[in-house]
Amino acid sequence: MPTYTFELKDGSCGLADETGVNLPDRDHALEYAHNVARELMGGREAQTRFWRLDVYEDSGERIFEIPFVRVDRTLDHLVPELRTIMEGLCDRHRALKEVNYAAHVTVRESRALIAIARGKPYLATYAGERTIRDREKSRVLVNRDSSVP
Repeated sequence: MPTYTFELKDGSCGLADETGVNLPDRDHALEYAHNVARELMGGREAQTRFWRLDVYEDSGERIFEIPFVRVDRTLDHLVPELRTIMEGLCDRHRALKEVNYAAHVTVRESRALIAIARGKPYLATYAGERTIRDREKSRVLVNRDSSVP
């Protein structure tokens, strides 16, 4: 039985599932992911509809992307054209938040590297993340995000 892992994309660094769930097939994984997305939205649809849940199979290959806006039942009253516009806006919103977050991380890292070069103290961690990122890990994450099925 394959193991499926999940990664929440919320416009910041996201949250990855370390353990995963054993499910019989991809159809069950998709149904499980839809249920997880609805549960995470639970009464906070307007604040979370730009989030996305990515599903990965054993091999680390992303097999599904579930934008929360697609499973948002509070938008069921919209005509299909407006729903499509809303989905596009939510995708852009998340992408903008991710770029903004990455820019903030890069600025913190740059300041830390300059401080090190000058022999000054620097901020070693911020919100539980290392200020100076591991270069190899960063390359792996960028390559993983760029391969959309």
